[in-house]
Amino acid sequence: MFFLPVFLSMHIQCFTLAGKKEDQPEIPVKGYKLIWKDEFNGNTLDRTKWKYRGLVKRGDAFNSTSAVKLDGKGCLIIEAKTKGDSILAGIIDTEKIFETKYGYFECRASLPKTPGIWVGFWLQSSANQDNSTPEKNGLEIDIFEYAPHNRKDAVAHALHWGGYGPTHKIEGPVYSSLSKTTDGFHTFGLEWTEDTYTVFVDGVKMHSSNALISKVSEFIVLSLEANKQVAGPLNPKDLPDGFIVDYVRVYKKNK
Repeated sequence: MFFLPVFLSMHIQCFTLAGKKEDQPEIPVKGYKLIWKDEFNGNTLDRTKWKYRGLVKRGDAFNSTSAVKLDGKGCLIIEAKTKGDSILAGIIDTEKIFETKYGYFECRASLPKTPGIWVGFWLQSSANQDNSTPEKNGLEIDIFEYAPHNRKDAVAHALHWGGYGPTHKIEGPVYSSLSKTTDGFHTFGLEWTEDTYTVFVDGVKMHSSNALISKVSEFIVLSLEANKQVAGPLNPKDLPDGFIVDYVRVYKKNK
């Protein structure tokens, strides 16, 4: 069971290690420059960079602004927690604020341990509708998803297109094993070019594909959800737990 004192200790760890962001390793692709970032400094979410997504019930939890916070020590925390008989979760995105096509996208994060929670770092196109094609309308690019109930030692990568109704299609998932780190944080990256997707975990190239390449601008999503069909049953007594994000950074190729 994941008790609150353990969760708080992760906050402290985030402060002592994430505070030295200038010491983080270089990105694993060459010829790129930083064009957008959020280091999650300060005490409140930067609303010039992010908006809250879908403040409704999604799966087995209600998306809530109260589940999304900055710890004041350099990290974003998206919590799964209880309020009365309800479970609260959260999703944020950059739709209509920051959208781009191609580049290298990276976040550094600590993952939850509680079965029933499902977290992700992904890209999405506003044009991903029913009967759409990835080349013209974009798609959902799951840079990584993680659900401890499914595989606590690996993250998943997948592509979704054709909307989310009867015409929905999926490529994947494929999995990348997680090695233990001294601080509990991992880096997850995607290089998206005109002809290839390549995903990285902790600076190591894991998978590459030249199929279903989106040719349109997409926005960034950070999510924590509870959904027993995807992530298994969740025992509310195991909460709170959370998705702790040190930073999100986006790079473009030098011209």
